[in-house]
Amino acid sequence: MTVETKIWEDRIISQFDDNLIIYFQFPSWETDSDYEISIKIYWKKDSEYYYNPGNITFFKPCKIHHTFPNGITIKGTLELKKFIGIDSNHTHGVFADFYYYISEKENYIWHTEGFLISFLLGKEKIIIIDIPDTTDNENTGIPIVNSPTTANGYSDLFPYIYASGWPTINEIQEEINFFTYTVPETDPPISSTFINELIDLKKAGDRTGMQEAAISFIETNPDYVKSVALINNHIRLFLPLYNDYKKHRKFTEAILIIPSFLDDSIENITSYLKSYDYLIEKEHLWESYFALVIEMGYQNHNLKEIIQTLTFCNFIETIFNNLDAEKSIILLDEIVLKNLFEATIILYKDIFPLPPYEPLSSETTSITPYAIGNLQLVKYKLLRHELGEIASITSIMPGEKRKLINRKLDRIINKEVTKTSSTSTSITKSQEQNNDFNEELWNAIAETTETTTYPDPGLVSSYGPPTNITIKGSFTKSYTTQTPDKKQIASFAKKVLSKTTQRLTERINKVRAHTELKEKEDTAISYLDNSKSNEPAYGVYSWLNKIYQAKVINYGNRMLFRFIIPNPASSFIQQTETLGGIDLEEPKSLTDFNITKYEDVTVDNYLELCQFYNLKKFPLYPQEPIIVSDVLTLSQSKLISLPHGYWASKASIDYAFGAGEAEATVTGFIGQNTFTLNRSEGLTNTISFPNLNNEQNTISIGVVYSPTIEMTTTSSELNFQMSVEVTCNPSSQTILAWQIEVYQALYEAYTLEITHYNEKINPTLQKKEIVNPLTERLLVKLELEKSIKKQLLENALAVNGLSSSLINTTSNPSMQYNQPEDLQYIATTLEWNEMSYSFLDEYDNQSNLFAVSSLSPEYFSAFLKASYACVVIPVTPAFNYSFLYYLKTGIVWSIQDDLCPCFDDSSENSPDQLSVIYELKKTFHHNYQKEETIDTWEVLVPTSMQILQNKLKL
Repeated sequence: MTVETKIWEDRIISQFDDNLIIYFQFPSWETDSDYEISIKIYWKKDSEYYYNPGNITFFKPCKIHHTFPNGITIKGTLELKKFIGIDSNHTHGVFADFYYYISEKENYIWHTEGFLISFLLGKEKIIIIDIPDTTDNENTGIPIVNSPTTANGYSDLFPYIYASGWPTINEIQEEINFFTYTVPETDPPISSTFINELIDLKKAGDRTGMQEAAISFIETNPDYVKSVALINNHIRLFLPLYNDYKKHRKFTEAILIIPSFLDDSIENITSYLKSYDYLIEKEHLWESYFALVIEMGYQNHNLKEIIQTLTFCNFIETIFNNLDAEKSIILLDEIVLKNLFEATIILYKDIFPLPPYEPLSSETTSITPYAIGNLQLVKYKLLRHELGEIASITSIMPGEKRKLINRKLDRIINKEVTKTSSTSTSITKSQEQNNDFNEELWNAIAETTETTTYPDPGLVSSYGPPTNITIKGSFTKSYTTQTPDKKQIASFAKKVLSKTTQRLTERINKVRAHTELKEKEDTAISYLDNSKSNEPAYGVYSWLNKIYQAKVINYGNRMLFRFIIPNPASSFIQQTETLGGIDLEEPKSLTDFNITKYEDVTVDNYLELCQFYNLKKFPLYPQEPIIVSDVLTLSQSKLISLPHGYWASKASIDYAFGAGEAEATVTGFIGQNTFTLNRSEGLTNTISFPNLNNEQNTISIGVVYSPTIEMTTTSSELNFQMSVEVTCNPSSQTILAWQIEVYQALYEAYTLEITHYNEKINPTLQKKEIVNPLTERLLVKLELEKSIKKQLLENALAVNGLSSSLINTTSNPSMQYNQPEDLQYIATTLEWNEMSYSFLDEYDNQSNLFAVSSLSPEYFSAFLKASYACVVIPVTPAFNYSFLYYLKTGIVWSIQDDLCPCFDDSSENSPDQLSVIYELKKTFHHNYQKEETIDTWEVLVPTSMQILQNKLKL
């Protein structure tokens, strides 16, 4: 391997008489995972002072943040990307995006963005793999149609996971599997100014101050460890010792290997591990480690070496503290030594986790590990077709000549169509749908994985007006979560497929026996001529079966996380409405408006309800009040008609006497109320009757007069007149009848809307040929994936005290949040294809009255209606520790996963990180677990197709 050099030069502004130089060194060929480019940055007039931000790799951008002696600060990133040139064969290049500042508090003076250099990464290695022919067809003379086209012939059928919970770690297990920073006890005492500064800044909540202190320590403090190889004494040899142990893993021989490697005696090594020189060097390692963790991305290679050296420090200290009296035997067994060698750093509580940039406005949603699951995957491939049972036999005697006519007449009710054709011979339904097997499979899994029991007396329903249904009772659901052996795992898969084929057999048998009515008549005529033969002849028709080969593959263990997503379909519904004009939001029911009975419809709410349900015709609320009036004179009585459905509530009388001074008295009645009028009290007046007797239909009124009334000579009839006004209100029966009529109209409108809605979202209510269930599943998974990614981004922002409004922003000059990096990490970390989910109508869902899993055929309509989605998704084993770190800090851990630190949060979370990581250590003994085939078997699936045998014998 050769090393190539390239130099990039930039002049920022003409007034500044100096150029920025970036010096690149890169190998001519290595694999992507090992490819690194080293960098030096300096100014042309001051080439002796250079800045080394670390190496660039394919998996992690290199962050730049440095102030040079000339006062210019550069801040940004360098990233290794694929390069496409017009006139070049170069395949990769270094892409820059950084800013120049004179003062970081002011705006930048220059911005550089684009490819700085490009180069040709060595020729790709081409690996040719001979794939054996796995098709195992029996010679039945029946070709395979539509066989799988995957590389090995197998297609994924369904995954399933056996999950187990988290135990709690004890003190001994914690001491063996974890270690942390402790203040050294020496004479004179070692005082770390940098660590004390970080502790004070953490107490003050100054995140920015801690980052600036870390950068200053890395760039200016002589105590910073630039390379482990530059440390004095034995500790500089701990890194090669670590690498040797990692390769050979001879832990029990440590008492022989370590003294030999260090070329020193056991007594001297024991004394050295307690010496002031060793402790001060280890303190510098811890200081450097804290600084690099705070500014993640700086000098990743150096951080990796420091972690490995600190781990070996803990390993060797524990060994030399557990020797026998002769110091010749280690008092720890091999398993304990292995766990010590693989121990995880617990970040110092007084410094980590870093405080948020701004105080948290609200409590963040905790995302915690759900369980450890054993992931199984059932795969299948089509092996062959086989003849099944006999469908029919046609026999002809010797010398016989027969004419067979098969006729079918299909009619529609109230319509008769007669049509004859000679294109068909059979009336049985023979069209096979490709998704029958998969549909029955999901139904079988849903039944197998969940058990429902109803206690005595079970569910009791009662009906009571108006159109109310009350369901009382309860039921429970039980799930099997015990850890199975291999036989049980394969048994589960076989049970599911067995139930599927049974259901499919039943369906096919029904298809075979069912004749479907259509608007046509089909007639088939067959001539069978055996008149010239002395032997009987016959034809045998058999059903055709498909033979599949299924197998269970154990993909190993996975750490599972559970996410609760509110309103999972809200984004999809909004996008559908925007792009296609299709409303997929579930119509509001009357109960959403607190309308549960007729009486809940009132004059205050009925107009809003009628408008919401788009009612064009509806009854108006009865007018109240209605006033009926009439005029009476002396010696007159009447029956005043009242409006239908109304009752008289009150009345008033206005009267007038003729001129004169003689005594005049008029008496009368209205309903059951009487009155007396005197002219002495005034010629005109008004009297009221506030409480009538609720008369309906009519009310009577009459007037009589006293003989002492003086009559005028012209017209005695005009000497007294009276007008009556009766106030009528609608009766309770009228109001109730109006409420019933409006309620029925609203209910019919809602029923019509919910029917249309269910037809849109429920594939079982539509024609199957226009529904692609795989497309619907993909839509659901994509929406849930987007929601999970959003939750993780919101969590990363929240733990850092940043606003969720930064999501999807186009720029972030503060460099506090890098969304593309986070999204790339999330997409790589989680195994999205193994995601399982269920839909709930409430968060807790204790009653389970509405809980639809991803295996149910009604999952898509449940997705649109659900209030919550519960999603369980596994983490790729190579990112177990770093994903826990990301959830706690919102920062992507950019180096080796098993070197990722953790937090002692036992007082905050359950389960705590130490217990989770300890269980991961026990479960994942190796970084990569080999796939294992547990069992293989054949599955027979019947079809509705028939075939004429070519054999002469049964």
